[in-house]
Amino acid sequence: MDLKDNKQNWKNSRFIDSFKYAFKGVQTVFQEERNMRTHVFLGTFVLIACLFLHLQPSEWLWMILSIFLVLVIEVLNTIIENVVDLITDNHFHPLAKKAKDMAAAAVLITAGFAVIVALIVLLPKIWKLLF
Repeated sequence: MDLKDNKQNWKNSRFIDSFKYAFKGVQTVFQEERNMRTHVFLGTFVLIACLFLHLQPSEWLWMILSIFLVLVIEVLNTIIENVVDLITDNHFHPLAKKAKDMAAAAVLITAGFAVIVALIVLLPKIWKLLF
């Protein structure tokens, strides 16, 4: 009974509260994570460049998907880092390091995917402009 009552305190009582907390999470990750700010800046720069390159709808979808995928994985990386720090109380543990390194690897792999998509979509268009 106590566990159920305690669980109720963590639930959002109103639907709008869910959005409020979600936006707070976006604000927190943007303010506290330099890499997130870098990803947002680069993603915005690429999307602005795409405006000038007259992408087809399917190309826009690939570009937007890859940019947002990097952002989502960066948020998950931050979550994993924070939970590991919470559990280990900021003391070194080899498994904690492994978890953090693997979460960072997920960001790196996803960013690599985004670069490959950008090269496939944008290089032919840039090539046409230059030659």
